Amino acid sequence: MPRNPDKTHCQIPGCRSWAMRGHTRCRAHRDAELGPRGAGAPHGNLNALKHGRHAHPLPPPDLEHLARHLVEQPADLPFQIGLAVQSLQARTADPLMALVALRRLLSQLIPIVATRLFAAELQALLRDLPPAWHARLRALIHQSVPRDSPEGKLLLLRNLKKQLLEQDN
Repeated sequence: MPRNPDKTHCQIPGCRSWAMRGHTRCRAHRDAELGPRGAGAPHGNLNALKHGRHAHPLPPPDLEHLARHLVEQPADLPFQIGLAVQSLQARTADPLMALVALRRLLSQLIPIVATRLFAAELQALLRDLPPAWHARLRALIHQSVPRDSPEGKLLLLRNLKKQLLEQDN
């Protein structure tokens, strides 16, 4: 029987197996081309979800989008939180679970928003200060507040800014 002209060998050097149909690698080397095959359901599949207690309230891209929107337009905070609550209520029928998910959402959202606000306010403050103060200000902030506390850094920065304004007056 003649060989199929459409069949090709695996492109891995030294491998003599046939490539899978539509791909350049054999089944032994397909993870390098298609990505690793994990056990379980595909990403995003909620078929086995019973109560949602351990589920993420919002996927990370939606969380980042919400944080960016809250920093850019803080007046929309009640509206955006309302949308998040509606989204959480649509996922679970139990109001207590919706509140638990909202608390988890806020605990994830607060550090992201605080980090974004800290970066924006630090840049604005550094624009107003002479360059000789920049290194001292950053060192003071990093010495005074633990690294894993973006809210603390933001509050310290706001207090320093207030003190600098009071000294100017």
